[in-house]
Order: sequence, then C-alpha cells, then structure tokens
Amino acid sequence: MRKQAAAALLLAALAGNTAGGAADDYWVWHPKVRLDRVLDRAGSLYLFQGELTFRQGKVRYDRRGFSPPNASAHPLILVYRCETLEWPGFLPQRIERDLEAFAAMGNRVWGIQLDFDAATRHLERYGGFLRRVREQLPPRYRLSVTGLMDWGSQGRLEDLNRLHGVVDEIVFQAYQGRKPVRDHGKYLRLLAGRALTVPFKLGLVEGGDYDGDALHLVQRHPAYRGKVIFLVPPLRDSRDGGPPPASALPPRSALND
Repeated sequence: MRKQAAAALLLAALAGNTAGGAADDYWVWHPKVRLDRVLDRAGSLYLFQGELTFRQGKVRYDRRGFSPPNASAHPLILVYRCETLEWPGFLPQRIERDLEAFAAMGNRVWGIQLDFDAATRHLERYGGFLRRVREQLPPRYRLSVTGLMDWGSQGRLEDLNRLHGVVDEIVFQAYQGRKPVRDHGKYLRLLAGRALTVPFKLGLVEGGDYDGDALHLVQRHPAYRGKVIFLVPPLRDSRDGGPPPASALPPRSALND
C-alpha cells in the first residue's frame, strides 16, 4: 500500500508542473524519489516500465513500472531494462500497447529507451538488433539506448556512427550505484575528443561529484544533447530499489503489478 500511495503521489506531481527554459532530463525508476523538487526545471522524464530477464535458460518479462499519468507537462520516454536480446514474440506488441496507453491519457510520448549493457566489442552485433527494433517500432515514436562509458571512449567509431539514424540518441551512463564511475574524468575527456555523429546525452547520478572541467568539454561536442539525471530515493528506502550497482538494474519490488 505504501508503494502504491507513493506512486500515486508521483503521478499526480507529473501532471502538475511545467518546465521553463533549458532543462535537464530525469530517469524515474523508483516511486519514492522526490520528484517534486525537480519538476519545475525538468525536461523529459524517462519512466521505468519493465524488465526482460534471463534465468535458468528462460526468458521472462515483468511489467514493473509506472501507470500512465494524466496529461503530464513533460515529454515521456518509456524505459525497458533488458538482460538478454532474445525477445519473446509478444514483447514488441506489449511495448506498443504501453506507448498507446500513455498517449491515450494525453501525454506527449517521445518513444522508448532500451537499457542493455552491450559489450563494447559487440557494438556491431547490437546495432543489428537495434535495427530490427527500429523496424518494429511505430514510426511516430523514437528510440533511445543507454551506453557504457567504454562505448564513447573506446568503442569503434564506425560502429557507433552507424547507429545514427537507427537510434535517436545514446545516453552514456557515467555512474555506478550512487556515485560517478571511477576515473569518469578520463572517460569524459576521451569522449569529448571523438568524432561522434550520433546524438548523445550524459547519464549522471543525482548528487554525484563530477569533474566540472571534463563535463564542460563534453558539453561543447556538436553531438551533445544534454544530461539525464538518475533520481535516487532516500537511503532508508534503498532496500526497495534505487540506482543499483553497475548498470542501473530496476528496483526489486514492483511498482504496479
């Protein structure tokens, strides 16, 4: 009941605030984040919707995200966490139903984001998978993917730039748990100097102590499109979720079963 009440308050907040001027975007994965403190300056909201897992040789999809708010003032991106690229046949239709449900409530639905930790050496293979997703996604919706910092700093430039036109953005995740990734300044400086053409954003954790000079260098890159901040719940609620180690896995407990 407490989780349902927290989720209801969060959805009510979504409908009642507007952003003005340049704004950061936010990931919302947990019902107990203090969304009200950022909505007046927020841009788009990335809302967790579900998780595709692979356990003991079986693929399973769990819908664990938020219900559609009523006419949010913010563009919405629906986020799907994937542990495997072996998608069950029903999943594209499930995602399309989610998109239409959010749009039917008067929301501006930007599209979807896939959160999958593709190894940097397998970017070419992952690109083939993303092309198939793009073909199945209704053309009015856009496609975002998360990316490891290794992608931007060490991935083959040809593989990354081939994603331009397949995905609409990559969000490079510069955090691990509740902290910036180790040596993030080095990664950011390498990213700033690369000839990327695919649009990208930086994914930062709320309250993270980042190298300001390195961030400034990245922000001058012609393909840079802004920041996405991972909102964290209070520490006392970390047992229910929050940014987990390594790869932003979703909260363990369902928000809407």
